[in-house]
Amino acid sequence: MQDRWKKGRVHSLAVVGLAKNAGKTTVLNTLASRLEAEGRSVGFLSIGVDGEERDVWTLKKKPPVVLPPGSLAATAASLLDEKGGDWELLETTPLNTPLGPVTLARALRRVRVKLAGVTRKEGVREVLTRFRERGAEQILVDGAYDRKAAASPWITDAAICVAGAAIARSLDGLMEKTEEAVHLLTLPEAKDPLLRSAAEQAVTENRLVGIRKGRVEALPCSSLLLADRVREVLDGGEWRGLALPGSLTDRGLERLRGAGHPVDLVLADPTRAFVSLRSLRRFYREGSTLSCLRVVRLAAVAVNPVSPSGYTFDPGEMKERTARICHPVPVFDAVRDGVDGLEEIKRNISGG
Repeated sequence: MQDRWKKGRVHSLAVVGLAKNAGKTTVLNTLASRLEAEGRSVGFLSIGVDGEERDVWTLKKKPPVVLPPGSLAATAASLLDEKGGDWELLETTPLNTPLGPVTLARALRRVRVKLAGVTRKEGVREVLTRFRERGAEQILVDGAYDRKAAASPWITDAAICVAGAAIARSLDGLMEKTEEAVHLLTLPEAKDPLLRSAAEQAVTENRLVGIRKGRVEALPCSSLLLADRVREVLDGGEWRGLALPGSLTDRGLERLRGAGHPVDLVLADPTRAFVSLRSLRRFYREGSTLSCLRVVRLAAVAVNPVSPSGYTFDPGEMKERTARICHPVPVFDAVRDGVDGLEEIKRNISGG
């Protein structure tokens, strides 16, 4: 685990939820309070929508996103009320949304905000650059519902994963889904030079790249599901590795499992893995491996034992069981632990 923290200080931190209403906003606000207490300049953006008054599906009230004075925000221009004296509008970006162009603004006082509009990876990178140019020491990226994209190491430096009671109606079911998500987010880094070379070529050229007889060779396709030659390639028995430019699904994994010999599979990063733990374990049992060109630096897992649907898990039991599943990744409860629960996370992301 410590190898994940040797690449320097974390400037951008993604907060991603494993389900809708998992508790991302509460974690985001807790982080903001801690950073405010430390006197840090913070930037906020979302790759989905956060801060709305009510859930668009259930119409239940949601906690607001609260920004400390001096914070930077990137959101659609129509969601900022300049006349109220809450904001200093800084610049309009080239990013356009149905709600208007994405605008950068500075909070003049403690303010609630609805974050929306930065939906593409390229847009997130653009905003991160502009935030840094304006002095943001820490940037918090709110992930959209049930999407891991914000945690991509090509976008943010580290991530916090939020496991909430809304994921499942039983604690056993919640633990199963949390274990699966954490396993995928912490997939190991590919160490073999040939695998890394194949992965780099796959990402650059957007095509499948294999390893045969000690050489890296590109295949004339970009997906396992569209590749007519994949079966031919695997049946040959000479190919020991395969790099994917895009996502891995259970269907794709099933095609690889039928090869009759182990295959070392490598992805660009863990957020491209959309497979079940059950399918992945079968893949491993055949002697095959799954690794990534870049890894996610998972700073922590946050737990939320309360579901908006009205049921609640025992907070202590949920945290204890989650900690066992996620070890050595630290686990905290944003409501019950508050900012004190962030000490170990702080040590991790500061490299200390």
